[in-house]
Amino acid sequence: VVTAVARQVSRRDGAEWAKITVEGYRGTATVLAFREAWQSHRDILAPDAVVLLRGKVSDRERDEEAPPVFLDAAEPLENLPGGGRLALRIALEWDAELPEDAFAQARGILAASTGSAPVEVVVGRGNGAGAPPRLRSRSLKAAADRDTLRALEAVFGKGAVEVVRA
Repeated sequence: VVTAVARQVSRRDGAEWAKITVEGYRGTATVLAFREAWQSHRDILAPDAVVLLRGKVSDRERDEEAPPVFLDAAEPLENLPGGGRLALRIALEWDAELPEDAFAQARGILAASTGSAPVEVVVGRGNGAGAPPRLRSRSLKAAADRDTLRALEAVFGKGAVEVVRA
């Protein structure tokens, strides 16, 4: 979510660019949108816009504490659920206490949610021995929308369901 946009003018050549603050599930970041990127995406980079950003994290030594992201592209999140580029991820711990019919409930929710997002289940958060097992359904696809997320969270718990890149 875009939380702030500060338009800037380059001292060198007078080109407009922007310093954008975004906030997500894992924290806040600064995004720098220079000349072409800013001109191409300025209409969607407004406060309270929910967007998917692509860019490169700065690797400059002076940015080690809080490296900015150099924007390459931005797209409104509302355009993505139907495009098959997002997946629904259900993250479970090995010892998670779930309702006995949790998977039957989830199957019903997913069957009622028409969409193209693949559904995957990740078991465990990793134990230092590599990535946790990730299981992707071959048959279930659903809408990666707010209603589906909320319904799945009601079954698996708050924070157990997220939208990720497919």
